Amino acid sequence: MKKLFIFVVLSIFVCSVFADLMVPTTKNAVNYNHERTIRVNEDNSRERPEWEFVIDPQSLISNYYDYQPGSYNSTPIRLQPDAMGGIYITFHARETAASTRREYFAYIDASGNVTNVATIGTDDIHEGYSGVDIDPVTGDPFVSWHVNADPGSTDLELVATYDLYHLGSPGLWRAPYIVLDDTFWIIDPLDEYIWPYAFIGPSPDPAKRRVYIQANNSYGATGVPSENIVLLYADFDVTDLNAQLELDWSINHIPLLDEWNQGIPEWIRPNQGFAVGEDGTVALMGYNTEDSLYVFINNNYGEGDFDFYQMDAHYVVDNPQNQDGTPAFPDENGQPHGIYFSPYLANHMNVIFTDGGTKIRFTGNMNMLLEPDQWYPDLPMMYPKVYTYDIANDEFSFYELGIRGADPADDQVMVPWDLDEDGVVDNFDPDGDVMWEDGWPIYHFDNNVAFHENSFKMTKNDENDWILSIWSEGLKSRYGNGGVPGGLPVPGYEDWAEFPEICIAISTNGGDTWEDEILINAKADDDNYAPEIDGMIPCYLYVGDKIEDLGDDWGLVHLFFLDDNSYGSSIQGWGENIGGTMIYAAIKIKFEEASADPTVTPSIISLSQNYPNPFNPTTNIAYNMQVPGNATLEVYNIKGQKVKTLVDEYKNAGDHIITWNGNNDSNQSVASGIYFYKMKVDGKLSGTKKMILMK
Repeated sequence: MKKLFIFVVLSIFVCSVFADLMVPTTKNAVNYNHERTIRVNEDNSRERPEWEFVIDPQSLISNYYDYQPGSYNSTPIRLQPDAMGGIYITFHARETAASTRREYFAYIDASGNVTNVATIGTDDIHEGYSGVDIDPVTGDPFVSWHVNADPGSTDLELVATYDLYHLGSPGLWRAPYIVLDDTFWIIDPLDEYIWPYAFIGPSPDPAKRRVYIQANNSYGATGVPSENIVLLYADFDVTDLNAQLELDWSINHIPLLDEWNQGIPEWIRPNQGFAVGEDGTVALMGYNTEDSLYVFINNNYGEGDFDFYQMDAHYVVDNPQNQDGTPAFPDENGQPHGIYFSPYLANHMNVIFTDGGTKIRFTGNMNMLLEPDQWYPDLPMMYPKVYTYDIANDEFSFYELGIRGADPADDQVMVPWDLDEDGVVDNFDPDGDVMWEDGWPIYHFDNNVAFHENSFKMTKNDENDWILSIWSEGLKSRYGNGGVPGGLPVPGYEDWAEFPEICIAISTNGGDTWEDEILINAKADDDNYAPEIDGMIPCYLYVGDKIEDLGDDWGLVHLFFLDDNSYGSSIQGWGENIGGTMIYAAIKIKFEEASADPTVTPSIISLSQNYPNPFNPTTNIAYNMQVPGNATLEVYNIKGQKVKTLVDEYKNAGDHIITWNGNNDSNQSVASGIYFYKMKVDGKLSGTKKMILMK
């Protein structure tokens, strides 16, 4: 293969030139010093949506800056109105290892042909991290990015420009101009607003449109990063564009974000995306280092105050116990850690309005963490969620992706060792230790770059209530790399080291439910192999801002990603600095609700509630077998430990009843409390119920 896995040490040059990279803040790391049995769901019998390539991957340009080429918290692929039918993509790149990082655009016409790939500006200066959106009237794109306009300074400025496509062709760029320089600050002279995102929406003047540039403060007043924002906006019409005006820009900011930055009353770091609605509503949504989901909403075209809503997203769960009574996740003294789930390491996401502008959504991780502020970096326990804020009802919610069990939409965290949500551990390994399903929706395996390498993007079709999420599925690649630097590959995954997968989830009903994920990879012997990307390492996945309706429930989705030549970002200290290729492609997906999986066995047992309940000291449990089979009926305590096997034998069809006398398998009387009884037939879970022993 052309791909190499070689670690290189970055020089001081990298630290100085790429100072515009985001600075990570992470939880304190704790080692998990216990051997465990790997458990990953590789069930390929699930019915996933149909899909196929419509436009095979096309090379746009070589890129030696192999990190987040299309920006952090927006999508760089913007579709023109249907009458024009083209696509603009903006991105930063270095065409050679020694060249300056520049800002580029690509134009794809209505037939899917790449007609333009070039720099936007003409000055050979350090540029990057653009935001782009399309004027719905003219089809002209507005773009903003940050630059180092003064080679004698390390400070960065924001520039903006637009392409006068409506005059006849793409590539008629107005000369970029500074919209915010390094002298601007709100709370501290060291403020520097970079990483801009561009959006276009309606204006309070019905004859114009409004363009927004939302930029992030790269400096934290407390000495640690906390990205409060600045919001620039300007109104325009085609006359302003024809005159190539710089426009009249106004500035707004959010005082509460300024306070988080300053540490008033304490430092809080936001992770957020920006969205513009079709009615003049603009919003920020995300999560912060206080384990809160939050939204800032302005209903006045970005002018004036923003309303703030938040919800605690610190979901405490019980530390499960191994069968010998020890905690699955012990502290240094062997005592059970306090554990919880919360959004974490999902800081590169975009935000979209759905449901006619009544809901705001983003996709991101939820991780298992340790109280008060720690995590096990050597355990891949990250699971994608779609987070939603319902504006009308002021309600936050989430939907489980990746792993799912009893009810993925019940706002109850799907803990990976109890997917049926019955309060009992699903499986133990042969040593009696708790087993769980792993999750690692990040393309690179190294925990130390997880802050940089996570990325989730969403798109939609409002007319059909279609929504799509895309991310890199990296669990098998992580196993192939041993899980941590220097680790040995997990048996069975030795040849997965350089094969991160493209993962796509769709909803056909506005986000109420989500279908099983589409997986796409370049591994020729795998069921999810796509020959169109053979030999590629696809990373930094972006989607077009709209799903196009092809008819008959087929939706067209535009893709843009980096095919890296060496696994791992050299910018982040992994892989060789031998570049990669920017790729454009398009796929079509069948947006219809999947039918029931024919391989799933229907319920073959009716498990009744025990009687009496509460009970002392005996109770009866009745069940009906519709067909004969090997049945097990077991009792567990509230800690998930099995205390009694009541049935473990072949049973004929018909009615059955068993009595439990409150004793365990050692014939000792158990204590008062809550117990669960779980029944399986032929190894498949058939039911779980709760009972109370009250002495």
